[in-house]
Amino acid sequence: MIDNFREKVEETINFLPPLPSVMTDLIEALNSEDADFRTLGQIISRDPSMAMDVLKIANSAFYGLQNKVTSIEQAVRMLGISEIASLCISCSTTASLKAPKGVETLDLRRFWRHSVATGVIAKIVCSQLNLGRWDSLYLSGLIHDVGAVVLDRFRHDVYQEILDLTSKENISVLEAEERVMGASHDTVGGWLMTKWRLPQVFVEVASYHHSVTRASDEYRTVVAIVSLADTFARLTQHSFDGNMNGVIVSETEAFKVLEKKNPGMKDVDMVKLVWDLDSANEEIETMEKLLHP
Repeated sequence: MIDNFREKVEETINFLPPLPSVMTDLIEALNSEDADFRTLGQIISRDPSMAMDVLKIANSAFYGLQNKVTSIEQAVRMLGISEIASLCISCSTTASLKAPKGVETLDLRRFWRHSVATGVIAKIVCSQLNLGRWDSLYLSGLIHDVGAVVLDRFRHDVYQEILDLTSKENISVLEAEERVMGASHDTVGGWLMTKWRLPQVFVEVASYHHSVTRASDEYRTVVAIVSLADTFARLTQHSFDGNMNGVIVSETEAFKVLEKKNPGMKDVDMVKLVWDLDSANEEIETMEKLLHP
């Protein structure tokens, strides 16, 4: 246990590189009911690097659009305001959490691969299990574990002990974090999302992806989709920590929450679904390369 844990971790959050100034306007646009594609296009175009990233992603295999996207406004029209704003936030989030030169960290390449896989799989699972249309699923999956990066940046030596403990005692990283530090990455991730003033859906995904029933009624389905995608990412060899030995998908909290939304889920062959997710590897690799060239 660490004394004054929250105060010390929030100091670490305060020392993280700030999100680019253009992000403030993007986040406000994402939270606004009045934002339109022209407004969003103007905001993104103020940052040439961000605009280039958006066009690369829009034209990638991740979306598989038939026609080439040549402008930000066209990208917003084709993919939607929420989706484009989320892509911009994705790029900025990963850049802000990049470790300073010379600073020891957890295996960030492996961490972000798991995060990207969770985001990609969340979109696939939502579609294949007929769970409705939800905006920003990819970003929700991408940021669900960011609290782990903060904890590692706070005390890398201690966090390495935590990761070692998960392997040695075959326990979840959540249990190891609670035992060693007194708080877990889901709680810390919620603090970071709140500090960055991201929309409430991202706060709840970060905070409750390991305790789905604690999420609000409004966002519980999204949290459950990301939680289930997190499990599938681990089952398809995109794990970051711990192991999934003995996990039965249909008995997870996330599955039970989603089954209430779509009772037909109980008839889905989950083993086959996991095997079929291998087809997502190309999309995962595409997004990983775009975020971390």
